[in-house]
Amino acid sequence: METKTIQKYQEFLSKSILIDQTHLIAILLDKKAHDQSCYIHNHLEYTGILSSGAFWATEDMLWVKKEELLKDIDKLKISREQDTILDHKQLAKDMEQLTADLKKVKEMKGRKRTIYQWLLVPHWLSAELITMGEVVFRAFGCSWWGVSSLLDNYFTKEQVLLDLIEEVDIVDIH
Repeated sequence: METKTIQKYQEFLSKSILIDQTHLIAILLDKKAHDQSCYIHNHLEYTGILSSGAFWATEDMLWVKKEELLKDIDKLKISREQDTILDHKQLAKDMEQLTADLKKVKEMKGRKRTIYQWLLVPHWLSAELITMGEVVFRAFGCSWWGVSSLLDNYFTKEQVLLDLIEEVDIVDIH
């Protein structure tokens, strides 16, 4: 890494309050407090093979994919009804492919993600992490990031933070 990138990364980390809270979260989760203020985001992952290739998603991402497939199917139905498609064989093939993908997505079973470490993070950072598909536990006005990958399967903790540095101008974070 370049020196400038390392400096930005270190400044970002110092402002992000990354403090290991693994033991505290383990205790909170073991007690299974049913407080409505407690919620774990993105704790399940869904994987499968669709016509476009390998597919990985969290609950929210899976819902978005279902909606996309339904919209694409509706577009094809409208095209078929309006007879605007010249190649009816291709239309039938596309419809069959989308329908098969939708069936696979609907049948996907979520698998609990393994959390290796819990880090206390500010609320703004937890919101960014949730949109990136990371596991976030929110309880008692606090947010903890569940680091779920130690290898390059999805993201490493450092890569997630580097991606956030690019998206968020850290000069504006105070």
